[in-house]
Amino acid sequence: MRWGRIIAIIVIFVVILAVAVWRLRQAEVAKTTAEMPGPVAQVQTAPIRQGVLTEQITAYGLVTPAPGALQTVSVPFESQVMQIMVSNGQKVSKGNDLLEIKSSPDTALQLEQAVQALDLARQSLQFVERKFELKLATNDQVLQAKQALQQAQLRLESMKKRGIGAPRIIHADVGGLITKVFVQEGAIVPAGNPLVEIVAQNRLEVRLGVEPDDINRVAPNQPVSLTRVNVPKAPAVTGHIRKISYGVDPATRLVDVFVTLPTTADLLLGESTSGAIAVASVQGLIVPHSAVLPEGQGYSLFTIKDNLAVKHLVQVGLRNDKEVEIKGAGLRAGEPVVMLGNYELKNGMAVKVEAAP
Repeated sequence: MRWGRIIAIIVIFVVILAVAVWRLRQAEVAKTTAEMPGPVAQVQTAPIRQGVLTEQITAYGLVTPAPGALQTVSVPFESQVMQIMVSNGQKVSKGNDLLEIKSSPDTALQLEQAVQALDLARQSLQFVERKFELKLATNDQVLQAKQALQQAQLRLESMKKRGIGAPRIIHADVGGLITKVFVQEGAIVPAGNPLVEIVAQNRLEVRLGVEPDDINRVAPNQPVSLTRVNVPKAPAVTGHIRKISYGVDPATRLVDVFVTLPTTADLLLGESTSGAIAVASVQGLIVPHSAVLPEGQGYSLFTIKDNLAVKHLVQVGLRNDKEVEIKGAGLRAGEPVVMLGNYELKNGMAVKVEAAP
């Protein structure tokens, strides 16, 4: 019996000790849990700025010749090309040699015939005048002979003024860019056919393609900021809308907008260009797009105060690709607004602000 009591006492003691240890551990866990802080969100912020927000339309296009910029070089008689001194894409100055030509065999024959016709007209007039002195010709016959001589002289002078005769070099009347050489050396070129095409220097413009939905938001004389697509680091050039084509291009399904360039623009003919057209602007409080969150039928955003997130219901106004105008109570310029990590936030939640990369 004595050993049974001893064993029972030992068991009771062990149980009491185990319960005490369990309660002690539970108290420590509760204390540790009570001391642990709530969840902390990692966020990035940007200051709310007070300023002007501009909405832009971005369009793409090519550098093309302006109206009247193309000059076609030709001669008013059939000719033969002896030497070509320029090539496509070459820059030329006023007075530079373009090509050397001479009269074609048929044109040379016409010149020779005109010379012979003039000699015959002179001889005919002299013959009629002698007959008139002998009373064998009338005044009308003398007058007709003089008219024939004048016509022969005019025809020969016209041919010489047009350059028919000895070989000649054709010079550039304006400085610019050779866009096309139409002929080859040795070719016989009919009168008036193009030999060379030149775009006059500083007579370029940009043809942009604008979406039909946006065409009512642009107008003549509106400024356009132009950027070279293949040279994005080049400084932008400001042009102005010259003309809007109120018809859809069947190839691109866009509306052509023609933009004049300043004389100092260093754009290349045929170069791809993007144009930013400002269509609206507003002054107010502005935040990055990512700072604004959908909230039911409206929007919200979070600011930071004492390392806690503060939720604001806001209205949005004008926006562009990067920023949006906001309106809401309790917001002021310079206040930090959460732009990254805001989807996880709740009002009053602790936050830790990380530096933007």
